[in-house]
Amino acid sequence: MILAHWTYTREEWRHFHRWRMRQKSWLHYILHRLKPGLQKKTAEITITPESVWTNKRNEAFHEGSRHFQRVSIRDAGRLNVIEICYDDDNNSREIRIPIPKGKLREAIEVQEKLIAR
Repeated sequence: MILAHWTYTREEWRHFHRWRMRQKSWLHYILHRLKPGLQKKTAEITITPESVWTNKRNEAFHEGSRHFQRVSIRDAGRLNVIEICYDDDNNSREIRIPIPKGKLREAIEVQEKLIAR
């Protein structure tokens, strides 16, 4: 069952990637800016009740030793981000997904469906 399938423009994905690097540290951000190849990529994200697929990479948040904790929508300046938190062997982990323009209502529906589980 697919909860959401989003495709991003290069600009949206580049902006999210910059924001994510800034969250890590300024050094990550500067190194990211020096790698022009990363800025040409786009992404496709699929959210299911158990995992998030980014292009062909899967990150499960509710299977095996991983247990879903919470989901929230965060205003991150020029973009909104959906954060899915889960526990993996007593370690808290987080998946951050940018919400494409015009998809905020769909993101709220995804949030409600994940909470209802």
